[in-house]
Formats: sequence, structure tokens, C-alpha cells
Amino acid sequence: MIFFNGGGACWNSTTCLASLQSAEPAYVPSDDLPENNPLRHDGVLNLNNPDNPYQDWSIAYLPYCTGDIHFGSKDAAYLAGPGITKTIRHHGFDNFLYARKWLQHYFEHKNKRGPAKILVTGVSAGAYGAALNYAHIKAAFPRAKGYLLADGGNGVLTDSFMRDAIRGPHSAWNFDANMAQSVPGLASTTALDASSFAPAIYAALTDYYPRDRFSQYSTIHDTIQVLFYNIMLNSNDMSQWGNFTAQRIAAWSNGMLRNSYAAVAAPNYRFYIAPGCDHTILRSPAMYSEATVNGVTFLDWFEGLTEGKNRRAWSNASCTDSGCQFQPSTPAQINICLASP
Repeated sequence: MIFFNGGGACWNSTTCLASLQSAEPAYVPSDDLPENNPLRHDGVLNLNNPDNPYQDWSIAYLPYCTGDIHFGSKDAAYLAGPGITKTIRHHGFDNFLYARKWLQHYFEHKNKRGPAKILVTGVSAGAYGAALNYAHIKAAFPRAKGYLLADGGNGVLTDSFMRDAIRGPHSAWNFDANMAQSVPGLASTTALDASSFAPAIYAALTDYYPRDRFSQYSTIHDTIQVLFYNIMLNSNDMSQWGNFTAQRIAAWSNGMLRNSYAAVAAPNYRFYIAPGCDHTILRSPAMYSEATVNGVTFLDWFEGLTEGKNRRAWSNASCTDSGCQFQPSTPAQINICLASP
């Protein structure tokens, strides 16, 4: 298992610098903070839980502090004040390449054939890192059967974010240069509009790797994903970041459902959309107690992804088919969701 940790993102002076001085930092700025310690997390990272179907897998855990969804390769100078700039090192992709090289050396000494299976997964920003770096992992281990689970990163983006963070040589992360050229159509996805970007990535991957399996998880009203969608809409005005309404949640949910269903025609793609407003599940004890959706628990679905004993459970599951929990609509309800661990 290659696990990309989450921790927000930043792409301009407000998100990268000013937000760190506020109560709502947009990203985790250091790898030695508790958020990056795998021993502080539960879920799939709890190797002492006998119910964990991956407790005997080897795990490469990638911490995250570069603010670039594990895909940047650039030193970016941001304005910190009149005539004052500060450099943020968006080198998440370079960090990943170092980890990949370490794994290649490891398997050269331990088992020259490499691993038989690789589960590429990540949470939040790491969900994007997992999907974007998948082709680079497959290039290093072409014999391995591959599996992808993106947890809490469904690609509801804005065109302004695409322009500022992703698209072109003047964007914050030097994103274009890192797209795998080996997968037809993958590199050109950055030229698409925001609503087409994420679905096009999954379409390219599922088509090029027909033997591998790809999947996404989200709750129906994931308020942290809504929060970042709202940050993208107000990236220079922190006062508006946490000030969103039920209508903004509904707009994000509709976008998430559109993205999730866009790749459903591919025979090697599935989604799991759970009720509620929590953000991500793979680092949480909820992984073992998640309510069933369409009669399938998340744990069985997750194990089925990698063709374990519950392989028949790996099917599309959405609470929209069986009744989702209420949508948070008042500021108090939204704040409860935002505060959920």
C-alpha cells in the first residue's frame, strides 16, 4: 500500500501565507506536526485491529506539508507584505519521486519481481496525489496488479483555482510538467475546464489500465470538501472561507455526484457515497463502523476493491439510492460538521 496523507493546499499569498496566521490555515506546513504521524491515526493505519484487511500489507506512508496535493515541483514566491516575498517549496511530486526510488531499491534487494499487488490510496489532498501519481507508480512496478482508492478528493474545483494552481507555466505548482505522458489524454486534462478535469483523469486511467481497479469514496455532504470549494471561490478573502450556506453544500454535492457518476461506464471503476458530512474515512475508526449503503458496509467494499474475500461487495453504492442523512442547513449544524474529527 502506498498511502498519500492529506493536509489541505495553498496556491497564493492568502492561502499560503496569511492563512497560517489565522484560525483557518489552508494547509499543514510542516511534516513533523501530529497530522503527519501515522501512529496517531486509526482506520487502515491501525495495524493492531484484527478487522483491518490490510494489517499484514507493507505500507509506504507519505507525509504531506507542501500544499500542492503531492504534485508540485516549484519554489513559489508569494507576497508577504509591501516589497516582501516569502518562498514556499511546492515539491510534493519530488518528494513522491524520492519515495518511489526508495521503494524500487527496496524491492531490487528483497524481491526483484516487485510486489504482486499495489493499493494506491490517499485522503483529502492525498486522494488527488494518489490519482495523479498512479501512472508514475505503475511505471515503476508494471507487473503489479494496481488498485486505487481516492478518499475525500472528488475534484469539485473552480476555473480560477485551475488557472492559479494548475494550468500553465506561471501557475503555483508547475503541475503540467509532472503529468504522465505515457497515458493517452492524461497530460491534456489540465487544459479542460474545472468541471471536466477530474472525470477526465479517471477516464484516462481506467481506459489505459483495464486490468486495474479504480474507486472513490465520499460522504454526501462532506463539509471539508465544501470548505475548500468555498476557499477556491474566495481565495483572497479569508473572512468568507467558513461562511457558506446550505446552497453552497448542495452545489458541491451535485458536483461530487456528477464527478462520481462520470466514470461509471468504465467496468473497472466504482464509487461509495456514504451519508453524513464527515471528511474521509481511511484514517478514522468509522472505517470499521460505517453504516451500510445499499446493504454493503464500507469495510466489505474496501476489501472487495483488492479482490479479497468480499470481492462481490465492490459495487457502486450511493446513499442517494437508499436515503441520505439530513443536509446541514444552519450555521450551527455546519460548524458541527466542520468540527467532526
